[in-house]
Amino acid sequence: MKFGPIRSPLALAFIGSLLLSLAAVAMNRGVLNRDGMLYVDVARIFMESGFSAAAQTFPWPFLSILIAFVSQGTGLGPETAGHVLNAIFLAGTCALLVACSMRLYPGAGWMVALTVLALPGLNDYRDQIIREYGYWFFVVLSLWLSLRWADAPDWRTGLWIQLAIIVAALFRTEALVFLPALLLWQLREAPARERRRRIAMLGLLPLLAALAMLLLLTSGNLPARLAVDLSRISPQRFSAVAGEIALALPPAARENAGTILFFGSLAIIPVKFVKMSGLFLVPLIYALRVLPGTHWRLFGWAFAAQLAVLAVFVTDMHFLAGRYVVALLLLAAPLIGCGFHALLQRYSRWKLPAVIILVLLATANAVSLSPTKQHFVAAGHWLAANAEDSPRTYNESARAAYYAGWRYRAVTATEATREALKQSIQRGEFDLVILEVPHQDVTFPDWLAGAGLREIERFAQTNGDMVVIAVPGTSSFPSSQ
Repeated sequence: MKFGPIRSPLALAFIGSLLLSLAAVAMNRGVLNRDGMLYVDVARIFMESGFSAAAQTFPWPFLSILIAFVSQGTGLGPETAGHVLNAIFLAGTCALLVACSMRLYPGAGWMVALTVLALPGLNDYRDQIIREYGYWFFVVLSLWLSLRWADAPDWRTGLWIQLAIIVAALFRTEALVFLPALLLWQLREAPARERRRRIAMLGLLPLLAALAMLLLLTSGNLPARLAVDLSRISPQRFSAVAGEIALALPPAARENAGTILFFGSLAIIPVKFVKMSGLFLVPLIYALRVLPGTHWRLFGWAFAAQLAVLAVFVTDMHFLAGRYVVALLLLAAPLIGCGFHALLQRYSRWKLPAVIILVLLATANAVSLSPTKQHFVAAGHWLAANAEDSPRTYNESARAAYYAGWRYRAVTATEATREALKQSIQRGEFDLVILEVPHQDVTFPDWLAGAGLREIERFAQTNGDMVVIAVPGTSSFPSSQ
């Protein structure tokens, strides 16, 4: 199987991924995701004021620092530099997944390449700037290095494996769970006569890291981000959350609040995984039935480690964003691709339709034709020309502020903050009010009038979501109309 001038599955995965990322960003017409705005803004702060200022805005700013260096080194704007970095990281991840599969099941390379390009979760965020892409790349790099190391163990490669995971943790701290996962893998898989030596090769940095974290924890100097993540596994925190849930339960069920919290939260993971996998569950189940399990134990341990991370997170937060579950799908991708290959070996007449379906899925998942959120861009441009970021400006739209060139500040509108805003307006604290209004909010006109506000500009998306700019009724702020 060949695709025109592309002569290898690795090239198909890498080049295909870059093209899909380019198409996704182009079709989105430059409207950035909220997290991406934060990372770009922190990159600008780093370039202007250094590390301390960047860390005060966001306590784990490695991606932003990387964006800043790429921006300064290439002359690209920080936002473009972020997209370039993410596209390269994701393309590298796709290629490494294919490389891992070809070591385990050499004939399946082409189908694995098509699979990783078509996976829905992997493609849903190509137009966004997120930390996951760097996290995924370095985790998969560590797995690829581990497969090579397992054939001929040596200290240098063992060190590179550990360093790859530590770099992954600079994107997302939970990557550190893959260090003990690798040790458990070798504890079960290494020949008895080599077990101690192999575990020593992979255990040096985890031991030093554990000692360093213990010292930082006991001295009270543990970085804030690590402290927050470690607190998620606190029994006291779990008990506190269970106590809050118990108050919402019928009296007879309150004593089981902890059980309901634990198992109810954990149920979210398989539900999301199955929903996200869709038709890819078929080749995954087939692969688990027919392919030798010894080939996939490394990815199995990695899958279990990621599953443990999600279990801790969902028990603490009671929700899972789609991109958190994508990591599970990512670690299952080589098995899914090999399952496709095995199925098409058995049912060869389905090969062409399967390839066409995967190509269509890759395109459809990466390129969205749904309405873009250009109203944030328009609102931001209006603000840049007509207003300024000051203490007397109430801004509920961080995204409009980003396009106005103001500092990005995440703001969540709730009923409580709207009521507090009404009181602040009545006390004369604001001259300009910027609001995000979802199309479902039918009470907004009444609230606006009750707050004593006069709308001067409205920027609407095609689905009815709006950014509304208003002033108190007595304000002299000029209208553009």
